[in-house]
Amino acid sequence: MQHRDPSSQDSSAIQPAEFRFPSDERPQMAQTSPRAGSKTPHPQFPVAITGALLLSGLVGVFWFLPRIVEKPTPRSPVPTTAEQPAASAEHIKASPYSEAEIAQQRRQVQQVLQEILILQEELQERQVEVWAEDAFVAARTLAEQADGIYRKRRFMEALEKYRESLTAFQQLRDSIPERIEKHLAEGHQALDHGNAEAAHKAFDLVLTISRQHPRGVKGKERAEKLPQAWQHYTAGQKAFAENRLDQAREQLQKALAIDPQTRPASELLPRVESAITERDYSEAMSTGYAAIASEDFASAEAAFLRAQTLKPSATEPSIGLQQARNGAEQKQIEQLFARARTQEAEEDWHAALDSYAALLKKDASLVDAITGKARAQARAQLDDQLRELLADPLSLSGSKRNQYARQVLADARRVNNGIASSRLQKQIETLENAITQALIPRPVRLQSDSNTNVAIYHVGKLGNFDEREIALKPGRYIAVGTREGYRDVRREFTVVPGEEIPTVIIQCAEKIVGANNS
Repeated sequence: MQHRDPSSQDSSAIQPAEFRFPSDERPQMAQTSPRAGSKTPHPQFPVAITGALLLSGLVGVFWFLPRIVEKPTPRSPVPTTAEQPAASAEHIKASPYSEAEIAQQRRQVQQVLQEILILQEELQERQVEVWAEDAFVAARTLAEQADGIYRKRRFMEALEKYRESLTAFQQLRDSIPERIEKHLAEGHQALDHGNAEAAHKAFDLVLTISRQHPRGVKGKERAEKLPQAWQHYTAGQKAFAENRLDQAREQLQKALAIDPQTRPASELLPRVESAITERDYSEAMSTGYAAIASEDFASAEAAFLRAQTLKPSATEPSIGLQQARNGAEQKQIEQLFARARTQEAEEDWHAALDSYAALLKKDASLVDAITGKARAQARAQLDDQLRELLADPLSLSGSKRNQYARQVLADARRVNNGIASSRLQKQIETLENAITQALIPRPVRLQSDSNTNVAIYHVGKLGNFDEREIALKPGRYIAVGTREGYRDVRREFTVVPGEEIPTVIIQCAEKIVGANNS
């Protein structure tokens, strides 16, 4: 709607109220000029008189004439001569107030019309014809109707109609936020249903109403990605329905990677994750109990720990975990007992002692472990003694050592279970033989040079000789040779049962320097 500023030349514009002067006043006004010039001009001032007359004429033309000349009015029946003066008098009386009232109404119309034009321009910039054509046309129609009423000089009625139009435009403008929200909701609903066409349409309307609207721009971007994201979502939905949970999760994650705000995918993914958790949890629990049944307690413990990680609040994994650990503990105890028994059978008493100690460390109340430890400890001690004696049989020739060996042999005989092939039996036999052999003297051949004085520690002095044979019990001996003027000699030799007769040469052959000068 284009606003027109009425002028005095526009027949449709508001005209001043009609005003007529009474007929009896015209002569008075007409006499004004002669009265102004009633004085007879002085013959000496013709130029001044002429100028005054011209000035009066100009004033009359530009000031009085417009006031007394009647403007054209629509033709109407000419009132009778008797009625015309009364009507004119009444019209003259109402004119000042009417003119003021009309002028005020015109100002109000101009104000309302200005607001209408501003709103109309704003709405057209927002392309209102696209998103609210009917309401916009209705508001303009009211303004055009007001124009028609205005041209008929029904100003108050036109003002009300303009105000109706302004209200319609204001309501249309005020409805913009609601319309934007409505189209945004439509767009998001279309996104949630995979309808890219409807989503584009809704967000295009939002951006038509409000350019660069943040949510509209974002929605438009999502609408561009919708076909690809929706393809992955539908694939994930189908996989989930077919219980292909891993494929479903993969497809839904791809959909959310394209558009993280894909609501159906973000709502379905937790359900898929939950189903995967339940599946993995059930598998872990089943694996754990199967491992317990096969006594693979390490695998069982790992399976129950995995189940506990998947569902921390569940109590079943803790129960299974305890069973697995108890089973593993019991299996270790059984294994230690079996090992200890094997070690005992093999008479590896120190190893058996370690096994029984490990059992008691796990459970100090194990009776078999207590007795087994005591038995293994005694046998280990006896075994150490036998080992020590048999490691040096030559020492058994000494009386104290021989007596100690006989005591150990007696202890071993008491412990021996009579199994001929046992290790202890062999140790007993070996020790008995060693003790016997240690007491039987063996011949030893000594050779010297008749000049060397020979003696044997713990045996005695043998004197000078060239060759001599004596009987000595098995053992270690030291022979010493001395000679005046010569360096002493020392010979160590061993008498071993069952070996050939040893020959020991003892003679002092190294002369001491300076000995002949003494």
